[in-house]
Amino acid sequence: MAFQIRTGETKEVVLDKDPDKSNPTVWTIGTLDLRSRAFIQDETTAFQVSDSDRPKEKADVKLRLSQSKILTVQFGLKGWKNLKDAFGQEIPYEHDTLTLDGKSYEVVAKALIERFSYELVEQLSEAILKLNTLAEPDRKNSDSR
Repeated sequence: MAFQIRTGETKEVVLDKDPDKSNPTVWTIGTLDLRSRAFIQDETTAFQVSDSDRPKEKADVKLRLSQSKILTVQFGLKGWKNLKDAFGQEIPYEHDTLTLDGKSYEVVAKALIERFSYELVEQLSEAILKLNTLAEPDRKNSDSR
């Protein structure tokens, strides 16, 4: 079993598909802790089982994968440098505060996330989840034997 012990780690990344190769946006991403990962999964997954009183109703599973990506970025994106709007103006990083089980989280402001393209959210979500995955040497060191 792999244990994650890197909670709070951040990393600066430049996305491969950044359109400005000479002056790209630098994204600061961070790891997700247990509580935020659980929140994301709970908010984006729903199961409905057949009720014995209504056997003709089918069981149902709903996976809100796009919402999962948005929430991953909202919790995992910690800042940026050189993010500009269509007019070349710097977009400042702003955050909202969300509280989960008594713990407060500074998350990217919802109004800012809503300005991102779906493709950007996909790329950032992938980078954040990759940061949350143990590298092979770490995985070997944490395997129970």
